[in-house]
Amino acid sequence: MAMHLDEEREKRQQQIDRFAKTEAALSLSGIDEFPVALWRKMGESGLLGLGIPAAYGGSGGDWLSIQTAGEAFARGSRNMGMALSWLIHLIVCRFAILGFGSAGQIEQWLPRLAAGEITPSLAISEPGTGAHPKYLRTSAFREGEDWILTGEKSFLTNGPLAGLFVVLAVSATEGGKNQITAFLVPRETPGLSLTDPLRLDFLKPSPHCGIRLEACRVSSDQVLGNLGDAFERISKPFRDMEDVMLMGPVAGGMQVQMVALPVLIARQGIGPTDDLKTALGELQFRLDALRILAYEAAAMLDSGRRHPEFPSLLLSFRSLAGQFQSRLAQVLDQSGIQTDPAWATLAKDLTMTIGVAEHVALIKQRKIGEAILLKS
Repeated sequence: MAMHLDEEREKRQQQIDRFAKTEAALSLSGIDEFPVALWRKMGESGLLGLGIPAAYGGSGGDWLSIQTAGEAFARGSRNMGMALSWLIHLIVCRFAILGFGSAGQIEQWLPRLAAGEITPSLAISEPGTGAHPKYLRTSAFREGEDWILTGEKSFLTNGPLAGLFVVLAVSATEGGKNQITAFLVPRETPGLSLTDPLRLDFLKPSPHCGIRLEACRVSSDQVLGNLGDAFERISKPFRDMEDVMLMGPVAGGMQVQMVALPVLIARQGIGPTDDLKTALGELQFRLDALRILAYEAAAMLDSGRRHPEFPSLLLSFRSLAGQFQSRLAQVLDQSGIQTDPAWATLAKDLTMTIGVAEHVALIKQRKIGEAILLKS
């Protein structure tokens, strides 16, 4: 089982836990703006190169390594927003650029990404329409050996600090369906501009914004992957990648809650009734199950094989994580346990993370049901 981590992964997890407690927790205390100095330290410490092979300046590691690292970072820093920004950086680097990049693109971009010189951001969603391929309007037209990109993207995680954008655009229409192609677009590309930062009241200090592309000229050697298949090969799998890799930080954040809970109980002189003991036991077994699911999901990614149970695992984690937060809120209310603003922030961030793309989860659940009916 993936729960039995090897020595290398355990050592890396311990190192990140120490970094998060000594560097990140202090830097993130009470701030809303993105901590550029901390991000620089993360690059210097090799954290921004996790999952990138050493041949390209990275510190190596697989998806399970990243999962356990995300868990340790959230646990040590007590900040879900910074964990989100870090993991999006790692997923775009490993999944999108390493996974679909040409040899030239990998050589050009990965060493700089691993060192933290630049940060990537994935640009799929558009204002008012989301990420559905039918409604994407950002276009890409050939002009000689180049492509001309025009359109607008929204809700880009890490957008304000990104130096490289992976932009998905409509490059053709066949049979009434948009053909979507991915392009690597540097921030300094003429015609590319950032929209105002989004002021979100959750997952701080992870920064978000949009971009506008006004006849941006991109050379053909910056097409990422094959023409026309970026939605199926990059956009759809990325949603699952994000779901999986956020399991670690969610489990880490819940560990923070479970460590803090008995401290609050003792400080407030709340009696250890049998009901309270039973409730705490329930929360702990739920958390233990969530950690197992998180590790196994990452191990499935590392296997390189298609697992029929994979969608069910993702849905189970989401459901159990939501139940954990609901039960925890009941315990606080029924026992009269008072919390502080830091607790409220963490609880809100966990709830928001668990609820991301809930409509997509419902679609997956419905497809499982449809498959059952087809078998009858």
